[in-house]
Amino acid sequence: MATEHRIIFAKVGVCAPLLATTATAQPQSGTIGGVTGGDAVAIGFAIAAIGAGIGIGAYFAFHHGNSLTGCTVSGSDGSLQLRTKGEPQTFDLIGDVSAIKPGERVRVAGKRQKKSSGAAPQFLVEGLKKDYGGCRVESAATSTR
Repeated sequence: MATEHRIIFAKVGVCAPLLATTATAQPQSGTIGGVTGGDAVAIGFAIAAIGAGIGIGAYFAFHHGNSLTGCTVSGSDGSLQLRTKGEPQTFDLIGDVSAIKPGERVRVAGKRQKKSSGAAPQFLVEGLKKDYGGCRVESAATSTR
């Protein structure tokens, strides 16, 4: 869902400046409202550059790369798991998890690992990006009913 919002935001950011600049019909005298052909080209390039800047800025503002945000819990086998909120998924956390405690809402950076058949997907943690504090989560036993 969030990706759809990002795409819509980027499209609006690119199209809004283009829609805001309209010219009235003028007789063909080599200029449009006192603007020559060269000036019109320069204005077009400026509008395109502004739109590209808005799109790139929006991308970097919303793009978190390879990271996951969610609540951490202890798995039934003693492993550390992360439960995401938006599209509820549970990942087994592997790698650098020494700074992560169960019961915390965190954003971790790393890479998703290929899913083994029948096992929960794994996320190889390369580092803790942000610790948002405690969160209320169900235990692993109650959420798998």
